[in-house]
Amino acid sequence: MPSFTNTELNTFLTENANIMRLSTMEPDGHPYVTPVWFEYTEDTFNILGRKQNKWVENIRGEAKVGACVDTSNAPYARVIIKATAEIVDDNWFGDWVSMATRYMGEEKGSEYYNSTKNIGRVFIKIKPLKTISWYGSDWHPKYYKDFGRPPKAN
Repeated sequence: MPSFTNTELNTFLTENANIMRLSTMEPDGHPYVTPVWFEYTEDTFNILGRKQNKWVENIRGEAKVGACVDTSNAPYARVIIKATAEIVDDNWFGDWVSMATRYMGEEKGSEYYNSTKNIGRVFIKIKPLKTISWYGSDWHPKYYKDFGRPPKAN
């Protein structure tokens, strides 16, 4: 179960419409996990929220976040991120049509973008401190080194 090379990681995070599961910290110390769209560029994840989103409020209180971007079907792939979040603009009206079309397709994405582009977003940068990745259907050696190798997945 190998890790992604830098090129493979960039491809996985830019050419697919995988959802990020973002984990923020609630004021009482519990994690709060929510799915978000993202753009990955220059080793940074850009995400957009709405001012009333609970996870945006959580980031205001604690910049430390975690995230996972993965696939649900074989061959499996996973990227785990330990990061810091930074609110760049609290009332952002920039162009995010490429994000909308990435996740919703050309027609529906353009329609959604045009119908909501006049609603200010909270623009957030997620800057990874540590990234762990793997892909494939085989187990990592640490899971079987003392017990013998499990059968390979088909």
